[in-house]
Amino acid sequence: MRRVILLGLLAACGGDGPADPGPQGDATAHVTHYDYQFDIATRAARAKVTAVLDTPGNCIVLGLRQSVGAVTLTVDGAPAAAGTSFTETSAHVCSVHGHAAGEEMIIEADLVVPLATLSASQVGYSVTNDAQGNPFHYLVSWVDGCDRFGPCDARPDQFARYAFTVTHPATLDVRCSGTITEVSEIETRCVFDHEGGPTYSTFGIAAYPAWSQIDKGMWGSARVTLYDRTQTTIDAVIDPAYHAGFMSFMESTFGPYPYGDELRVLTAPTYWSGFEHPGNIILDDLLARSPSSYLHPVAHVLDHEIAHQWAGDETTLATTHDFVWKEAMAEYLTYVYEETADVPAAQATVNAWKSFSVGAKYFPVPGEKPALFDYYGDVYGPGPMILFRQIERLSSRAQVITALQSVLGQPRSLSVAEVLAALEASTGLDLDDYAAAWIYGTGTPEWPRVTLTYTPGATTSTLRVVQIAGASRRCKFSVGLDNTSTGDRVMVTVDTFRNGIDQTISVPTPAFAVTSIELDPLRECIVLPASAQGPVRRAHPWLSTRAGRERGMLPRE
Repeated sequence: MRRVILLGLLAACGGDGPADPGPQGDATAHVTHYDYQFDIATRAARAKVTAVLDTPGNCIVLGLRQSVGAVTLTVDGAPAAAGTSFTETSAHVCSVHGHAAGEEMIIEADLVVPLATLSASQVGYSVTNDAQGNPFHYLVSWVDGCDRFGPCDARPDQFARYAFTVTHPATLDVRCSGTITEVSEIETRCVFDHEGGPTYSTFGIAAYPAWSQIDKGMWGSARVTLYDRTQTTIDAVIDPAYHAGFMSFMESTFGPYPYGDELRVLTAPTYWSGFEHPGNIILDDLLARSPSSYLHPVAHVLDHEIAHQWAGDETTLATTHDFVWKEAMAEYLTYVYEETADVPAAQATVNAWKSFSVGAKYFPVPGEKPALFDYYGDVYGPGPMILFRQIERLSSRAQVITALQSVLGQPRSLSVAEVLAALEASTGLDLDDYAAAWIYGTGTPEWPRVTLTYTPGATTSTLRVVQIAGASRRCKFSVGLDNTSTGDRVMVTVDTFRNGIDQTISVPTPAFAVTSIELDPLRECIVLPASAQGPVRRAHPWLSTRAGRERGMLPRE
């Protein structure tokens, strides 16, 4: 049971109250500022939260998990008032004085941050040693997670400003989002004063003794500094010109880099391959030296996290279960750039998406609304395939990019439904049935499976296509008619979205003997051969190699 210390909690009756206590009762509010002090040695924290009331009253509800433990709480500079109470996941916080709508309520809490994380992840506060024994201290929120560190509005659609003051051993360098001031060798302050700062990504502190700072030049409008150690070999595989090109593509397409004139890229032993703190990207230190489904994993993951600066950070999630769009956009935009600058990498990327899709246990927006940690790994393949790759094949890439331009480039929250509406407006497609079939659902999705029968003729041949599963899931894809000896190929387009799931397509007879047929060689749709195996357990696509081994999903060295 939580032990909460309410300093001098006022009695509900007795004593002299204020002449005019102001509006009383429950109010709604939004948090505009977090001033967070954290001592790495003791894990002691002081959290100051500024909330602006949307409706009048003297009590508001903030997230605060029971796992935080003992909390010393004050409101508006005085002891918390009668009516303050706690549940497993929240604090009902009351002030002596009521507030009108638009006025501020200041909540301050002293606590000790637990050395604990969400399941096997680093969500929470953790200390992880790298291969050389250097400790990486990481306080990270993720979606719905900032209430692990103190009072917080953890709704993913909320933006705020932040000031982090970290006391730490002199051996550690501390980095967090915002402008950094090294007050002394044992105190670092980060002030984040930009418009778009969601709690899921901005509420994060990283401290490490092993970084060397490397100037990587200007990428677009941002000066980039890599914080790395020699053993990762990541510095050696980062091509500044390639990433400067990607940053310029993002800025020219979606507007200025949202977080000032500096981008920091940090390497460390992390659970995920990358994490998109605003202006403060963190990459797994094994990324350059481990097997990957991507051709150039460091380049791909780094561009993915850069894309998140616009798609995920500046524009954030409307709700927890809109998670798919931000990962799908980051993957898709990285792929679009690869197709212009690194074509073999682009092909590997779409191969990876389709591979990731096999065995998905949930739809991209699951009707069961499971805990995010239980299903989020299922979005990395189906997400970019369904939301963007398949739709660009039904329309055009230019139309898909136009849709994304209409929803990115400004601080706002965004839902999957709004992404679909933007795609409909840009492409002219009616996506209602498509979304109902591919995006929303319960249970394990049954992806389309087809049989292909090629019948040669003297001048005209036929390709018979029969979809034997996933009848409502329709798309457009290619079939390769191949001669495996000569390498000759003819491509046949199949459009089940417009022309039905069973088709007999006339094909001019190729000038070579067709010895094999390949379904979807360009990876344009999650369509599988009828003979394909059912759902299989597969590695999580975005876990670091280290985390995959720990969860038994990747082989150990």
